Amino acid sequence: MKERQNPYIILTVILFVCMLAFPAVHLLCHRNQATDSQRENRTLASLPALNLAHLDKYPAQFDSYFNDHFPFRDQFLDAYFLYSLFNGQSPTPSVVIGKEDFLFCGKEEKELFEGKLEFTEEQMKRIADELAQRYDTLKQMGIRFYVFLAPTSYEIHPEYLPSYLQGAPETATEKFCRVMRQRAPQVPLTYLKSTLLHHKGDTLLYRKNDNHWNLLGAEFGAEKIMETLSKDNPMLPSSICQDFVLTPYVHEGGNLYTWVSIRGDSPKYLQDREYYTVYTDTAFFIVTEDTVQDYTPTEGFAYPYEYEKQFRTNRTDQPKILFVRDSYCNNIIPFVTPYFRESLFIFDAWQYGANWDIIRQEKPDIVVLMIYEPHIRNIFKTLEFSCN
Repeated sequence: MKERQNPYIILTVILFVCMLAFPAVHLLCHRNQATDSQRENRTLASLPALNLAHLDKYPAQFDSYFNDHFPFRDQFLDAYFLYSLFNGQSPTPSVVIGKEDFLFCGKEEKELFEGKLEFTEEQMKRIADELAQRYDTLKQMGIRFYVFLAPTSYEIHPEYLPSYLQGAPETATEKFCRVMRQRAPQVPLTYLKSTLLHHKGDTLLYRKNDNHWNLLGAEFGAEKIMETLSKDNPMLPSSICQDFVLTPYVHEGGNLYTWVSIRGDSPKYLQDREYYTVYTDTAFFIVTEDTVQDYTPTEGFAYPYEYEKQFRTNRTDQPKILFVRDSYCNNIIPFVTPYFRESLFIFDAWQYGANWDIIRQEKPDIVVLMIYEPHIRNIFKTLEFSCN
């Protein structure tokens, strides 16, 4: 007589096979998922094409794709984020949770502060030589050249850092400034750290849920920029005319908040203090923004709409300025544009290139290179674009 199979064993086998097959079926049925993760601030891996001539790379590429798209990945991430935040820990290495709910960027900024940023002295020397060459070339064209370095929140608000983080005796930025003084003393270089520390007092100059300075910090930075430019350009004021007031308001969200939030539902880090500008005497100047894009954005730039910003005033006797910048310059814009007949801001995808074509086209009187300090080394990647 044939022995009858236990139905529970059969059911267990069926369930086990379904569990093994489910991820594959899920991937086949959900190929058009989102390709970007705002929370992780990166592009998710795409399904690799199967090429029989290059099979050696396929397993690793598919593994990356599966890790980014396995079933219920977002739900698992949500659970992990909740668990981490409940225990007072950062759910992502991209963010460091400091004291009093202050968030710090945990990427290059942390490495820079700890002295772990890979930025050799030889690279610094080559960048110094590059900037010296730009200075000399621009001088021959009758254009003045200046470099400003924007500090990280680690340098300005270390009082909010967790106790386990210790700063290096000398950061890569400070080493770079030393190399610049030795190899390119003719280049006006200003590290805005001391300026902000001088004005800080008990006031926050950076956003608690964002790694950018707030409008108040940017105002102090702009003051120093105008003071520096006025030394060689007497038609410019040495300080920002106080015909405006900064009014505080509660701002919601920030890039660091986004990285630690659970689908936008982490109220603990949501609200922050910011300012908006109210001008008290607009008759002094008229600033208009030119929304027509004259130049093609850097290929592959994630924010092409930020590539070019151009402003004009009715002050035709004033110089024309060009900023090669990053996002740190955004809050600087309202403070400096009133003092130039034209102001052009180029965000070339953190390359900080020479942009000679734009300079020859625009013919500015002043060129400012404004760099967020962890990105100084990016210039090393653009040496090939130097004017020889």
